[in-house]
Amino acid sequence: SRLPEVMPVVKRALVYDEPIGYASVGSHIRDAACYVSWTFARAYDSIIFGPYVNQLAASLVITFCFDREVNIRKAAAAAFQEHIGRQGTFPHGIEILTNADYLLLESGIILFKYQCIYCPI
Repeated sequence: SRLPEVMPVVKRALVYDEPIGYASVGSHIRDAACYVSWTFARAYDSIIFGPYVNQLAASLVITFCFDREVNIRKAAAAAFQEHIGRQGTFPHGIEILTNADYLLLESGIILFKYQCIYCPI
């Protein structure tokens, strides 16, 4: 397994942003990182993925709370939800998803207020 080499790259990719002039690029990188995170839930057994659960869970929560792009917030939440369903080892997973209602993901400010008060990670 190459998880020890891949996990730091995925964590960096979840927050990647490259400012260029008045805009920035990086949403496609963050989206791909969410997809890779989602595939980890399907590809690895919970015993193999166990040592990486906390760091990926924290990175996904940060992404679905604070990313400026709605589609990235939704992709990170989908990856988080996939891990809860398949792995069942994300800390406080159900409680976090219950508070991070899918509709609230469209309003980052509201989600930010709820999750920062609640989030136990």
